[in-house]
Amino acid sequence: MQRQWIIGVFVLGWLAGCSDGTTPPLDAGADAPAVVDALDAPSTVDAPAEDLPPEPVDSGRVIPSCPSPVNGGDGGVAVRGHGHIFGPNGGPVRDAVVTVLEHPGWCARTGSDGAYAFTGFTPGERVTLEMHHENHWPVQTSTLLVAPEGLERVGFQSPTNGIFRVLAQYLRITPEPDRCQIATTVVAAAYRGTYDPGGHGEVGATVTIDPPLPASAGPVYFRYLSASAIVPARELTETSLDGGVLFLNVPAGDYVLSAHKAGVRFNQVAIRCRAGVLVNASPPWGLQAQ
Repeated sequence: MQRQWIIGVFVLGWLAGCSDGTTPPLDAGADAPAVVDALDAPSTVDAPAEDLPPEPVDSGRVIPSCPSPVNGGDGGVAVRGHGHIFGPNGGPVRDAVVTVLEHPGWCARTGSDGAYAFTGFTPGERVTLEMHHENHWPVQTSTLLVAPEGLERVGFQSPTNGIFRVLAQYLRITPEPDRCQIATTVVAAAYRGTYDPGGHGEVGATVTIDPPLPASAGPVYFRYLSASAIVPARELTETSLDGGVLFLNVPAGDYVLSAHKAGVRFNQVAIRCRAGVLVNASPPWGLQAQ
């Protein structure tokens, strides 16, 4: 198997936010796919290169300038989190610019540990954060309601430009520049976030998006073969123990993700799909079982 595809399979589980969090704050652990068990199995990953779509074109993005942090000041409440690299090596995303869609001009930079922070939010307002780095694909959070105490652990799981291209080739899509890609995790009630140990996805749930999309867009669920082998499988019709799910080449607009399973109640996830970005609603801000 070509090494690029080994890397692609290794990373795909992280795209949907699967983790047991044993190495906080990076979203990796016992559930992060090492794919050792899957490498000898027949797979579409071994398709000839000529059968794969061309490399996606970068979105023509401009990295915002943020020479010094700008936010709402000392009043209000804070929103904090980290930028994480997802990929075989992991680690923090350093010196990235984080912006707030609802507050043009606000910005923060991630530190050596990937941490960022904003102050000055009003409880009850909705916020959508985006992280920018020249070596990474633009990644955006879901749209979150600011709690009276603020928001913590609002993390980004950010692919490098190269890994993003490998993922697109693995999934046999050419990301369209006027559309977004959406990833999230259906999370079991015992699991509260990528920073905490333990926990898995909720098995046997289905995910819908409103407004609805063509079947070609998804959902694409992740197959859990073992703790070391997790791959996306278009033939699946519900979540595995991984809990991950993707929607591909989604037209720009506002969407709501919902999870469904008899006897289980989930929160919903609001998505602002914008051209050229990866929206990753990762734990604890994914489809959380209550």
